[in-house]
Amino acid sequence: MVDRSQGRKKSDFVAKTSVDAGAFMDYFVNGTNYKITYANFVGGLGVTGSITQSGAATGIAVLDIDGSVNKIRNIESGAGILASVSSQNGVELKHNFSADSTGRPLLLNTTDATPDIASIVGGDGITATSTNNYVTLSADALPYAQVHIQGNSTATTIGTAGTPVKAAGTFTVGIQSGFTGDTTGKIVYNGTTTRVVAVHVTATIKPASANNQDLFIQIAKNGTVEAGSKIVREVDTAQTANCSTFFNVSLAQNDYVELYVGNATSTDNVVVTDAILGLVN
Repeated sequence: MVDRSQGRKKSDFVAKTSVDAGAFMDYFVNGTNYKITYANFVGGLGVTGSITQSGAATGIAVLDIDGSVNKIRNIESGAGILASVSSQNGVELKHNFSADSTGRPLLLNTTDATPDIASIVGGDGITATSTNNYVTLSADALPYAQVHIQGNSTATTIGTAGTPVKAAGTFTVGIQSGFTGDTTGKIVYNGTTTRVVAVHVTATIKPASANNQDLFIQIAKNGTVEAGSKIVREVDTAQTANCSTFFNVSLAQNDYVELYVGNATSTDNVVVTDAILGLVN
């Protein structure tokens, strides 16, 4: 049987769920009947193709497919996110952070598209460490150390008059933090931050055998004496003399200080009977 619709009212036409290729549609304007191809009709409506969602299935869809009514969701501002309509009538998303003008901000260039978050760096005497999701700032322990010698009889050999050498004898290491002292009288700085420390020395000295000797003490850093730390005393062989000195010394990691002694008069050896060498920040 062939489906025919001649002579029927439109309500009596055969129903279909799709439009055949090459089909026409009719319409009426100002008392005149017209026809138009289905392709031209669809093109005039501008509804070619279909609308589907794209992207990860776990994402939040802008198109809300809800039965026969498809909804376009509004884009809302959230914490730290600002949604707005741009001058080109587009949806604009940008950060919504601000930096406090008091103190030093951690968020820099807030007007840039990609603002920077400043790093936290430890300064003099301050250590910064990061663990998990937080930064810890802690004050370094103030460095200090001392070594001392008492009742020493070991003479320091003087090779050249006026040239100081490291004081001989066995030292005792006292309390220390940030430094490491040893029994030779050397104190090594362990810190990673270069710092200026005050080095203090008091020593009891005497010539080994000669009379009227100009003996002196000096502070040495890394084996080189600090010229300004020199203190001289004239001492007789039957006497001892006490000398004290101090000097501010800049120390980087692994730098060390020592007590040096000398004889400006001759090569007669020097005995440091008692001494204290100390450092404090």
